[in-house]
Amino acid sequence: TPRPYSFLIFFDAANFHDKPELRLRELRREFEIVASSFITNHNSSNTKLFFGDIEFRESQSSFQLFGVNSLPHVRLVGPTAKSLKDDSDVMDQGDFSRLAESMAEFVESRTKLTVGPIHRPPVLSKMQLGLITALLLLCLPLVAKRIFAGETLLHDPKIWLSGAVFVYFFSVSGAMHNIIRKMPMFLVDRNDPNKLVFFYQGSGMQLGAEGFAVGFLYTVVGLLLAAVTHVLVYVKDATAKRLAMLFTLLVSFWAVKKVILLDNWKTGYGIHGFWPSSWN
Repeated sequence: TPRPYSFLIFFDAANFHDKPELRLRELRREFEIVASSFITNHNSSNTKLFFGDIEFRESQSSFQLFGVNSLPHVRLVGPTAKSLKDDSDVMDQGDFSRLAESMAEFVESRTKLTVGPIHRPPVLSKMQLGLITALLLLCLPLVAKRIFAGETLLHDPKIWLSGAVFVYFFSVSGAMHNIIRKMPMFLVDRNDPNKLVFFYQGSGMQLGAEGFAVGFLYTVVGLLLAAVTHVLVYVKDATAKRLAMLFTLLVSFWAVKKVILLDNWKTGYGIHGFWPSSWN
């Protein structure tokens, strides 16, 4: 020390590739994308950063040398690190949500190096794109005939109704945030690897499961309101109307209360109601 380079190491265990909560197979591919992107962006001439992976069965002693006792695990060994266990930087597990981008940001925040843009392989090959285009051209006359005859799914009002509910749920559940940030549905508890965390306490991060849970509650309230304003008005039985309204109010109150409690637990902010001053 000091060395003229740094190491970024991915710790892997092939035995745990079948555990979806660890996402080791996916993270291993993302690590490869970061490495190949760094090499591509620097034309293979930058020797300031090296990438490597250590598999548990092949080198258990290396896991012990670094003090690794949980996965996934990514560690950066800087030029001045003398002790691999104490002087190297560990990537926080909460940062794995953005995959390759998070790993690149981790490197850039700990070193003076720039990884550059991430180059991902195309989803479809040229041959697959050609086959899809040929199939679309073959189906085009049949599709055009059904469109002019008004016999497509787009002419069915139920499809539009389902689509409207889906768009509403997609909007209020934070699904776009999950896609942009590449947030996982859940995390593995650091203290208990066999336990899954679906609700993360802290305003800086939102898991997919908690967004979908809140979105479901919002959607329930929205559907009940739509039923009251568009369906219940045609019911002639006054008793049935009252019971339906009472059910709607109770369920809506329960759903909104759950959202408020979850927001208070997650962020620490409270929502308080105020009565008119004349009532005091």
